[in-house]
Amino acid sequence: MKALLLKDWYLSLRYCRAFFLIVAVFLAVAFFSADNFFFITYPVMIAGILPMTLLSYDERDHWTQYSGTLPFTRAELVSCKYLIGLCFFGITFLATLTAVGIQMAVSGNFSFSDLFSVAVVLFTLGLLGPSILLPFVFRFGVEKGRIAFYITIGMICAVGTVLAGLGFQTVFPSDKSEFLWLMGCAAAAAVYLISWRLSIRFYRKREL
Repeated sequence: MKALLLKDWYLSLRYCRAFFLIVAVFLAVAFFSADNFFFITYPVMIAGILPMTLLSYDERDHWTQYSGTLPFTRAELVSCKYLIGLCFFGITFLATLTAVGIQMAVSGNFSFSDLFSVAVVLFTLGLLGPSILLPFVFRFGVEKGRIAFYITIGMICAVGTVLAGLGFQTVFPSDKSEFLWLMGCAAAAAVYLISWRLSIRFYRKREL
């Protein structure tokens, strides 16, 4: 497993330099303008789906076929992508949260509750993206998996739009808001673990 993680780490350093530049730029913008939430959430979202970029290079270089001759199980190959994704997500999550916290302190608007809310949103969005995307990629491959992912997201957005048009609303009790936020984080983590297991199951059955 250590060798697989090192392989992906070196691969990301060589081919994903643009990712590090994008994160640095967005963190700088978030530091000077925390009002634009897009610049805060985007880095953790692209960090979460970085494993798909690594998988695309693996398929291009025929690593998926070559790895079958090496002493690695398919479960280890899948787990490596989920672990490397967690590493990049964790680093980006902490860097983004630090930038937001410093910006709040400098502007005189620092609030633990606001910072906690930002942390929950970043945590949830950063995990949900790969949780939905990676099972499709491991089942169908990078290109077909990406298309299936976009279709699924489109269907979710369509259902949400229809429900909103019908006046559907979700109301949470204000006195339990922190508990519900934590429940949301726990749900996102659970979905990530379920996605992990699904990807292992799909990849074991896939013909390479």
